[in-house]
Amino acid sequence: MATRPGPLTEWPWHWMGSFKYLVFAPVALQTAYRVVTKGWGDMNLAYAAILPALLLRMLHNQIWISLSRHQTARRKHIIVDRSLEFEQVDRERSWDDQIILSGLYFYLAYAAIPSVRLMPMWETKGAIIMALLHAGPVEFLYYWFHRALHHHFLYSRYHSHHHASIVTEPITSVIHPFAEMLVYFLLFLIPMLIPILMGYGSILGIVLYVAYIDFMNNMGHCNFELLPKWIFQVFPPLKYLMYTPS
Repeated sequence: MATRPGPLTEWPWHWMGSFKYLVFAPVALQTAYRVVTKGWGDMNLAYAAILPALLLRMLHNQIWISLSRHQTARRKHIIVDRSLEFEQVDRERSWDDQIILSGLYFYLAYAAIPSVRLMPMWETKGAIIMALLHAGPVEFLYYWFHRALHHHFLYSRYHSHHHASIVTEPITSVIHPFAEMLVYFLLFLIPMLIPILMGYGSILGIVLYVAYIDFMNNMGHCNFELLPKWIFQVFPPLKYLMYTPS
């Protein structure tokens, strides 16, 4: 919890506890109805890809969690030489909240944007547009939003919740109050939504973009270095393409 929690700190399904995945119940019922009445052959490719994409995100994050805990137990190449606090472990158990939120975004986009239903598996132009949008306006806006979060007003009400984790783990990257995570999602929707509206969106492009964000977030919050420093000496521009825990 932040030092002085602001509005929309709690996630909407926090009160549901372990039953929070029931927020997908309407989607599950509608899917079951479509399958029963029309069969699997009528299932749209973009719609069918949402659930596997969410499960892939969960597996991806779980692999990073296991790798991090293994390195912490070995006590080798760690950055902050301290043990994990039980309070931090309990606070970070809600790391899957952001996956639930992304699933709701995807299902809402499918229902509200007709062109989503027409997306092919891959579109090269869309992938290029997505990369340029991320490297340009999204990184710029993200940088200034992050700086604003470190102003005492927003820090005490929101961002201090994230920095309460001293010995960071990969999932520390997604431990934020609901309002803060909403802004992050809106920012990262820009590279996904604009290609779709331009007619260049693709299923694989979106899946890979989200996987890239997860990969960078997880690696950047490890308590150990995955990449040796000499890589940045051999290829200096790499520091503009990624960040490290240090």
